[in-house]
Amino acid sequence: MLISTQYNVLTRPNAEGHEVLCKVIVIEQGAEKLSTLKSFFEDCKLLGYRATRSNILSILSTNIDLGGIFIPEIDDQGGSCTALAIAINQVRPDLPIFLGIESGRKLEDLSENTQNAVVGIYTHGDFARMQELVDTYLFSRHYPSEFITGIKEITSDILKSSFKDINLVVDHPYIVKDKIIYGELFSLIPIETNWCRGYMMLQMEEGKIMEAISAKRALINPPEPNFRHVNAVLGELSNMIWGGLKNRYGSNTPENSTGKVRVEIPIIVNHDRKYISFGSDDPQLCFKFSLLDSSSNINPITIYQKFIFSLDWTPEKFAESNQSVTELVKGGELELF
Repeated sequence: MLISTQYNVLTRPNAEGHEVLCKVIVIEQGAEKLSTLKSFFEDCKLLGYRATRSNILSILSTNIDLGGIFIPEIDDQGGSCTALAIAINQVRPDLPIFLGIESGRKLEDLSENTQNAVVGIYTHGDFARMQELVDTYLFSRHYPSEFITGIKEITSDILKSSFKDINLVVDHPYIVKDKIIYGELFSLIPIETNWCRGYMMLQMEEGKIMEAISAKRALINPPEPNFRHVNAVLGELSNMIWGGLKNRYGSNTPENSTGKVRVEIPIIVNHDRKYISFGSDDPQLCFKFSLLDSSSNINPITIYQKFIFSLDWTPEKFAESNQSVTELVKGGELELF
């Protein structure tokens, strides 16, 4: 693993359900500042990873998905990190960079290139400013805990029923701001209700699914598996998960949409750079599912599930929908079974 040390991991559920976390990288700095950042991250639901000036660019060239980067203007050796911030921005321009500056310094004091590379500045210990940056660029969107729980339940049930003799491990849900593609294979399917509109994406490695098919662990059992059978497995998984979400969260036809011109945004894919853009800077809600062979005969299968609600996101309507169901149950129109 290229990241030298995991800085802090939060895996606890909150009172309403499971927290959604965000992965960030911290460029190496003094112990006192790292300690302060650690406490701040714990309060802000951030997964912090520590990296060095020498390895950060190689880390960012790998297939690691992130929410943002915290970098000091001056490192603990007294060297300037502004050129590094500019270089990071050139490699991963979709990642927000938060620059820690010395007290008394202002954004205008930085070079124009540095100003363009970072999304904001903060001074050490100014938690209000740091919180403002995190809320604006990382947690600008609220995901209802019931929705998070529902996605995990539906996807987990379908994966467990689609592969034989497999133990499923589900990581904590998190959000990212970058647009990196994992593996060689991904599917896109529209997700659309009266309160959200966007896409669900499943990403995986072709070879791992091929191995599962050859070992007769998948639902299909062709005599000579090839890449088309892998595509069939991915397509079936996408359809079943989509159907489960549709059944739980409503029709794919938005309310009051008749006669309206619907907005569409181009999707851009750069296969060489493993990059996909949905035309906005909206965060992606991510789930990581690991399928482990109970007998250790095949390699683990990793599936990333990402939701991009770039066309519409009004979660307050989700709460209203839940309340309506509750009222119908209380009124006797619906009953639980």
